[in-house]
Amino acid sequence: MALMAELFCHAKMLASSFSPMPKYFMAASFFAAVAYHAVYFIINWPIVKMRYLDDDHEALAANPHRRMKMRNHFAAESSSVRMARLPSYDAHEESVLWPERSQLVIDALGEEDKQVRQKILHKLFDGYAATCGAAFTADLMDMYPDAKIILNQRADGMAWGKSVDDSLMFFSSWFYRIATLLSRTDRLHVQMHLAAFNKLSRRHLGIGRPRTPEMYRIMYEEYNKFVRDEAQKRGRDVLEWQPRDGWAPICELLGKPMPPASIPFPHCNDKQSMKKVKLILSMRGLCYWALLCVGVWVAIRLVPHFRRFSLLR
Repeated sequence: MALMAELFCHAKMLASSFSPMPKYFMAASFFAAVAYHAVYFIINWPIVKMRYLDDDHEALAANPHRRMKMRNHFAAESSSVRMARLPSYDAHEESVLWPERSQLVIDALGEEDKQVRQKILHKLFDGYAATCGAAFTADLMDMYPDAKIILNQRADGMAWGKSVDDSLMFFSSWFYRIATLLSRTDRLHVQMHLAAFNKLSRRHLGIGRPRTPEMYRIMYEEYNKFVRDEAQKRGRDVLEWQPRDGWAPICELLGKPMPPASIPFPHCNDKQSMKKVKLILSMRGLCYWALLCVGVWVAIRLVPHFRRFSLLR
């Protein structure tokens, strides 16, 4: 209510300086301001709520239900354990809340100097206990030599490619780029997806390869080989794990007890969750365009009043 009152006062003060048309200008100003803030907070509420309901201010992973339940079990002894992730790669809500972190990811993806890149990455990852970091695998192994390495597996490269096409590639499509052009955080989101995918493509495939099922299969297999090779160079073990393996391999790796039988292994419908994310972000971007169009229309409608006011003076 305080925000609404403040917006109304500003609109009224602005309108009072244009006496021939106060009702037009005040109404337009008030509507535009209220509509913008309403659209922003309503559309972002699921993201903001998910961020601030977490007592530790933990960055949730792409599957919040699974990650939260797993964290509650494995990190029960310490409330300071947090999950870091690349805002560019597996979720959008973090780039909404911390655009400066998103820019750091873009800078790191484009930095060729290893020391400079790892200095940037320390700003992103220091203080966290876990992350998914496909774009910075080797760097993270060097930076955190005591960290455990889990290589999450799919049934095969084709299954991974289909999942990528159905989910992540949407965020680099021309529709999404145009729809979200007016939002800085969404533009950063697009840049991060493109930069991360391009880096992985250059590393494992070379430049200029078309996005085909065969390309995804090769990329998947080459990435898995890359992780194994980089870990072997450093004398590190890798747990190759699939969700169907359940708790046991992870508990053994981390030296944690198995959870009680009453706690099921966490799961949710990732495809449905991703559809909701796509819809929310696309609708938000289109709402920004709608507000811009309304503003232009109101400005055009006000031009005759400005001319009349100038003639009267």
